[in-house]
Amino acid sequence: MYNIRYPKIHIRSKNELAKHISHKKFSQVQALNLINDVLVNYNLYWKDNKKRSEPDKGKYVRNAKNTPLGILIKKIDRRILSPHDHLLPNFVFGGVTGRSHAKAARFLLGKKRNRTLLKLDLKSYFEQVDSKLILDFFQKKCQCSEIASKILSQICCIPIGPKGTLLTKKTIARGFATSTRLSVWSNLHLFTKLNFLIQKRLKGYDPRLAIYIDDIEITASRVSKRQMDLLYEEIKKIFLFNNFGYQLILNDQKKETAYHYESSKMEVLGIHLERNRLTLGKKSYSKRLRLKEMLRENLPKKEKQSLRNKYHGTSQYKKYVENLNH
Repeated sequence: MYNIRYPKIHIRSKNELAKHISHKKFSQVQALNLINDVLVNYNLYWKDNKKRSEPDKGKYVRNAKNTPLGILIKKIDRRILSPHDHLLPNFVFGGVTGRSHAKAARFLLGKKRNRTLLKLDLKSYFEQVDSKLILDFFQKKCQCSEIASKILSQICCIPIGPKGTLLTKKTIARGFATSTRLSVWSNLHLFTKLNFLIQKRLKGYDPRLAIYIDDIEITASRVSKRQMDLLYEEIKKIFLFNNFGYQLILNDQKKETAYHYESSKMEVLGIHLERNRLTLGKKSYSKRLRLKEMLRENLPKKEKQSLRNKYHGTSQYKKYVENLNH
């Protein structure tokens, strides 16, 4: 419909999946044994990360690190999904090779001045990406067989709620290496339709769209708040009422609009958008100042060295952001 280029993976069986993730130091036999092990012992290889989870918001981060499942998930991400990053449109950032949050911010500056920013947030985004979407992506978009698609979907998705829940709905998992890429690919038809709408409604105003996982940022030059509010209502309708058989829900409470002359509010993904340049956002700027003040104090040598390392890290980050201005 919108000239979307999906990966053509053509995995037909478990053996072919093993072949795709194998390499010189990891034979096809080893790969097949890993897949079989994970399919049999799946629930033994993951747990909830209680420190990073937010149960009150229904968000549970999963941890499969250093388990056969974690190893398999990484291999699927690196050897099956990431080689196709180049097919994604230029408005997709986050979890994609070479497309950082800072580059997303740089893209939003556009070529014309007097920018207006509209910030949107997808509510509990990963929990909205159902396993049926992932199955559909592998089977219909990537041209994998039904058997292979079910195996991939089973490996990459997990029941919602805390571990041990009796809920049957499965979604992509927070904390799994594959989840960010799968969240993009499985919703690319909606995101492309969104971009089409933005380019149409804001034509002549240098519109820019940047999608960074669950954050949707839109900028344009010389447009009013009313224009952005009307656009927001259209975007909600696209996500709620479409021909694709499911909905994406926006978080109305996190919707923001900012203008070029209110530079203190023009912040996306932790970075300030000024008239024609990027600078550190409030959080990073404050952290850098705080570390600088702490370094002036009389502290033990080991503690001071730790602070120096952290301050050096903020300096490197500041340099990285500012280098994007050139």
